[in-house]
Amino acid sequence: MVDKKKIRLNSSIKICLGFMLLILLGALLLSLPIANRNGEWLGFVDAFFTSTSAVCVTGLVVVDTATQFTLFGQFVILFLIQIGGLGIVAITSLVFLILRKKITLSSRMALQESFNRENLQGVVKFIRRVIILTLAIEGIGALCLLYSTITYFGSFWKGLFAAIFTSISAFCNAGFDVFGNELNQFMSLMPFASNILMLLPIMLLIVLGGIGFVVMIDGFKTWRSSHHARIVIYVTLVLILGGAILYMIAEWNNPLTIGKMPWWDKIFNCLFQSVATRTAGCASIDQGGLTPFGTLITILLMFIGGSPTSTAGGIKTTTFFIIVLMLFKFPNSQGSIVYKGRKISANIINKAFKIVMYTLTTVMVAILLITLIEGDLDLMSIIFECVSAISTVGFSMGITPMLSGASKIIIALLMFVGRVGMTTIVLGLSTRSQVDNQVEYINTDIIVG
Repeated sequence: MVDKKKIRLNSSIKICLGFMLLILLGALLLSLPIANRNGEWLGFVDAFFTSTSAVCVTGLVVVDTATQFTLFGQFVILFLIQIGGLGIVAITSLVFLILRKKITLSSRMALQESFNRENLQGVVKFIRRVIILTLAIEGIGALCLLYSTITYFGSFWKGLFAAIFTSISAFCNAGFDVFGNELNQFMSLMPFASNILMLLPIMLLIVLGGIGFVVMIDGFKTWRSSHHARIVIYVTLVLILGGAILYMIAEWNNPLTIGKMPWWDKIFNCLFQSVATRTAGCASIDQGGLTPFGTLITILLMFIGGSPTSTAGGIKTTTFFIIVLMLFKFPNSQGSIVYKGRKISANIINKAFKIVMYTLTTVMVAILLITLIEGDLDLMSIIFECVSAISTVGFSMGITPMLSGASKIIIALLMFVGRVGMTTIVLGLSTRSQVDNQVEYINTDIIVG
């Protein structure tokens, strides 16, 4: 008889190892002279950091993508982003399907875990739909961006590559761009702050990539019966609109961000900032110029992130929803909460709580270590950087290239944990707690508060 718990644990390890191997392969390729415009070897720490950022679809960079890497290097980054966005297991399964080979039970279990499917039934068919939908959305996105990118570069082929690169990066919520030049590096999308034809398709790509494949494929067909889909859409809309309003309050007269723009550009850039903050990292305004209030709003939205089974990071919209719900509704005797006639089980509540606590703890440890190492850097910038990394956002207040090798490794580990580690930890502890729950223990009283 097959031990499903053992397979599930092995599938978690398999996913982590797959990402690790891909990161190392990417680091090796990006360090090659053929990948760098100066024809020299790129330092391994910088190559490792860039590869981790691409695979974990983050977008934090220590070197400017457009000016540092050749076309080969940029293709490597694009390849890493695409695989990192879809997931190692999904891409491997696609290869198996193309070669007409049978997908093993352990691989199906890994797919089930990667996309949070309730059972194994139809999981391969679901993955096929995910890949087809991804390629279709990215293709349409590239076509929508083509006019703006050709106009920017003045070249069809450069514009075509930039449109494809930007579309994939936006849908995968990666935040990488190829718009920098020798005089203006690390620009992200700031040259397009007044170009709605460029920003609107990118914003839609980010939203689609951030709501999750389950909602895109299953949710809209079962809208009335799918509480998950409704919660994801409602929370996403509230965060986007609420965030935009808060940014308008914080930045309306700030000359370092949107203060000098016409009112219509102010509104649209606040909306774009609210969307991009929850894990895309595509910046149309300078993050280092945000007001203190705007910076705090950004940190909060980055921490929340996107939705489950998406290309986004963060604690996820559904986790945030459950935590907020717990503030207004106490769990019953079974530890569950009733919402609109449906019970949210104690297991889901515990998992949400663990994700938040593990994420907070990991971020705090990283902040302490980097503050100790980088004593001359601003504390708020370090906090911003760490939250951006673990939430796989890619926003920075400009300190990433200035970090020491040790701090870059810490940030890279945060990106990795944010992409694959937290769910694995929760899964492992949840498996153990299921065994503990079979044993009755004597209650003890602890005074809290």
